[in-house]
Amino acid sequence: MSKQNLVIGFAILILSISGQALAQEEPDYHPALSDNFTVSLGAFKSDDSFKIAAGDLTALSGTDIDFGDSVGVDNTDTILNGQLRWKFGKKRKWSLSGQYFGSKSSGDATLDEDVEFQGLTFREGTFVEGSVSVSVARVFVGRSLVKNQQHDFGVGAGVHNLSLKAHLGGEVKIDDVTTGFQEANAKASQPLPNIGAWYNFSPARKWIIHGRVDWISANIDAYDGTLWNTSVGVGYQAFRHVGFDLSYQYFNLNLKVDKDDWIGGVDMTYQGPVLGITGNW
Repeated sequence: MSKQNLVIGFAILILSISGQALAQEEPDYHPALSDNFTVSLGAFKSDDSFKIAAGDLTALSGTDIDFGDSVGVDNTDTILNGQLRWKFGKKRKWSLSGQYFGSKSSGDATLDEDVEFQGLTFREGTFVEGSVSVSVARVFVGRSLVKNQQHDFGVGAGVHNLSLKAHLGGEVKIDDVTTGFQEANAKASQPLPNIGAWYNFSPARKWIIHGRVDWISANIDAYDGTLWNTSVGVGYQAFRHVGFDLSYQYFNLNLKVDKDDWIGGVDMTYQGPVLGITGNW
């Protein structure tokens, strides 16, 4: 082999190694802004609030039941919170996001006032058991209006699929005579469309500050109400593809229901810190 061919081969080898090294270098700002995929799995320490009305008499009187204060349903919960985001399209300005969390809280209490639920009256002084189950699945399609290595601001629309169930059981009394243990349930499942926006900012290579908000106020089929789903937080990139995130999640649903098996409404809130581990590539 001639010296010329040896030099050319060596140069090609150096350029190849250099190209690979450059390709593996970390970006100047948090990689979640430049990578295609981001996933997060976290523990949501939630402070819950459940106010639910069910049944003709309850709905007409305008009263509702605080399942935490009146029925003893646990109002603190640790919830699994999963999220993902995929960027696609020209310059990756389009994105598909998802979120899921679910919770089931239960408790019991001796009533200090009469409670009406699904046509049953649980009298003051009786022992009751109650539970509230909620699952939220969010799908969101958005487009970045401002997008570069350091900033990402965009808007979009999506759907929240909600599944709700409230249960109450205990001795029912009529004219001070017990009728025995009875149970009542109210449940609903409904996809609700929403609009939203987000903003992500990276002040340095390993740090990102992020926030988003989803909102709807509409009358859809048998449901009429307002939904808020917001989050704000900060992330730290410990390794090239793995990081940690601390955020604050707020979810509120204020809904009136007019169905054959449930006339009433619900006002529930989940809020609290979320500590998660993130992956991006």
